[in-house]
Amino acid sequence: MLRQIANLRRFGRIRSSSPTPRRGKPRFLKRNPKCELEVLPMVLASLGRAHDEFFFVQIGAFDGVSGDPLNQLIRRHHWRGVLVEPQGLAFKLLQETYRDEPQLKLLNVAIGAEDGELTLYSRIDEAVSIASTHRQLLIKPSEPASTVLEERVTCWTPQTLFREAGVPEPLDLLQIDTEGHDLTILKSLDLSRHRPRVIRYEHTILCQKDRDTCLEMLADHGYRFILEDKDTTAVLADAG
Repeated sequence: MLRQIANLRRFGRIRSSSPTPRRGKPRFLKRNPKCELEVLPMVLASLGRAHDEFFFVQIGAFDGVSGDPLNQLIRRHHWRGVLVEPQGLAFKLLQETYRDEPQLKLLNVAIGAEDGELTLYSRIDEAVSIASTHRQLLIKPSEPASTVLEERVTCWTPQTLFREAGVPEPLDLLQIDTEGHDLTILKSLDLSRHRPRVIRYEHTILCQKDRDTCLEMLADHGYRFILEDKDTTAVLADAG
């Protein structure tokens, strides 16, 4: 028995020195991020779309830099597109980020289930904070709830956004990163009318039930999926 256990350890079936990682990125890739291939550029390249024809919509663009998956692609290929950011200060930074990309349209609105207004929460103690429609996501356990700022912002449905911004059909990429509001936006999108060839959204904040709802809804409309640590990329089956 001891010899069998020794052989299992030798060939990697048992590793007693450290626990087996179940989730998250391997330490090697954290230390060497350049060794990791990015999924989104490869997926978009597979569409075979000429760069001067490519069109995207980014909902939750923030400042256009922080953790942004599109910034380098936009600057390299000068894609046309619409970027949406509801926070006033972040929107000003977004305008500064893309001041030399005149083909872009920037909109200072939120996207949701109804046209009108919605409540957005951000942190008072941070000059430029992430924002969410879910207040509890901004409250740190060690700090009082009073550190969260509440504001009312203009809200459009996805259909209103597409109409007002003149989004062409078919849309090549819909990128969503709205700190837990992603499901609401996806459910508000009329997929019988608007069928983006690629939809990428953040799933890390969603509960398992909401993740499954997103996948089932998109699968019913012909999408197939690539799952990363924080994001899901949904590709229309006949997009390529």
